[in-house]
Amino acid sequence: MSNFNMNAVSGLFNKFLVLLTLVIFGAIFVFSWEATSQFLKVGQLNLSSNTANLVIAMGVIIYGLIIFLISSYVKKLSQKTFLIVMLSVAFLLRFIWILVVDTPIQSDFNVLYTAAVDASKGDFSFSQTPYFLSWVYQIGFTMYQALVLSIFDGGAFVLKLLNVIYGVGTVFLVYKIGTHVFNEAAGRVAGVFYSLYLPSIFMTSVLTNQYIAIILFYAGFYLLVKNGVDHKSSWFFIGILLSLGDIMRPLGAFILVALFCYMFLQFISSKKDRKKTVAKKFIGIVAVFYLLHYGVSFAFMTADVTDYPLSNRNPMWKFVLGFNHETVGQYSTEDSNFMTQYTLGKERTEAEKELIKERLEDKDAVVDLMWNKSEKMWGDLDASIKWSVGYQGQSFIHNIFYVGERIMYMTIAIGSILGLLYSLIRKSNMNQSLFLLLIIGYICIHFLIEIQTRYRFFIIPSFIIIGSYGFSLFVESKKVKSQKEKLSPPQEVAKNV
Repeated sequence: MSNFNMNAVSGLFNKFLVLLTLVIFGAIFVFSWEATSQFLKVGQLNLSSNTANLVIAMGVIIYGLIIFLISSYVKKLSQKTFLIVMLSVAFLLRFIWILVVDTPIQSDFNVLYTAAVDASKGDFSFSQTPYFLSWVYQIGFTMYQALVLSIFDGGAFVLKLLNVIYGVGTVFLVYKIGTHVFNEAAGRVAGVFYSLYLPSIFMTSVLTNQYIAIILFYAGFYLLVKNGVDHKSSWFFIGILLSLGDIMRPLGAFILVALFCYMFLQFISSKKDRKKTVAKKFIGIVAVFYLLHYGVSFAFMTADVTDYPLSNRNPMWKFVLGFNHETVGQYSTEDSNFMTQYTLGKERTEAEKELIKERLEDKDAVVDLMWNKSEKMWGDLDASIKWSVGYQGQSFIHNIFYVGERIMYMTIAIGSILGLLYSLIRKSNMNQSLFLLLIIGYICIHFLIEIQTRYRFFIIPSFIIIGSYGFSLFVESKKVKSQKEKLSPPQEVAKNV
């Protein structure tokens, strides 16, 4: 097949990705509206249906206008001034949050932190507990926390302060990626969006592995869209960044699949001599990724931190939860109690496979489950507020935060819809396709595995990068209009003569 035909195939596939993501954001908007409306109609707020819908509509319009006005203003700033202002605001919001909010260390975060405290003192006995024997991959993040605790005498606060730094770094990366994928205006909109996005602030005080993982993953994505696949050495650093991100939070396999699809698009649309380069770079990224991953695993095993490589020794568990009809794919204590009666390894895996098989027998029920899971995962209220301030009940300010986050989220969806509609009539943007693949792939994964709204955290920067383009179109059109208005009537006459 000629290179021209392969370019056409690549372009058509990219259009398909745009169309599919457009449908996804449409569904996300509808799911979020319904969940927010329901929330406003119950509990302390107790609004009527019409009032609830009016509040949502006004909220989205007002927040959209705020983003537009801020973006229009910062468009006039020099790049240096903009970065100083944006990063300062991002830092202050997050730093003040960790100073003011005394977040309880709970659930898995408490297990990981307690283990890190022990590891910082040279005690690795935690690795023999059922939790770490099942999910050995959690030792990577645990040892990172232990390293920080052994260097700095600040306990949990130092880890939270590092979350602030990682969060601000991610704001910068979101800005830079938006700029390289689309344009400077889109980059600035994306940076502003992520600076202000509530969960990215609230979760700063939670000892989660997502902050450090996200900055590593998106640094890898940034190198890829900035330097392209032909750069002499970027592949090496991309492999390192993605591997370190995976060691902190195991999303590497999914990311490598998305990366393969992205680079395959590059491969089929390239000339013959470039095809070899693209293939070599991808192989190089994968090789570096696994060499570093296995190297760290070997180092931990040699140091007697653990007896097992960094891996998931209970791989079917997330699928057991994901296909639980009663909990709509969320965590189940009943499932946990049932599975712990089986010995970890082959016996438990076989029992889990049988349970999954039972839950897949009724095909109609499975279809309903997938739909209901999607509604909850992508439309329900964000749990970052509960994780951050604890489960002490809901005050009025908590309700404002819940609704405010949904309004921000729906505004991002609107920006994405507008930008993707415009992309359908434009020439294919290959860099955009990387983030479309990440979004589509991440949503597909959660059809199968356990869902929690805090798992949205990883993909939100990609949502914002795509959504920024829609808002940038209005910012750019305002700029073009203002430039035309500067042309005085005499000049126009002279031009026409």
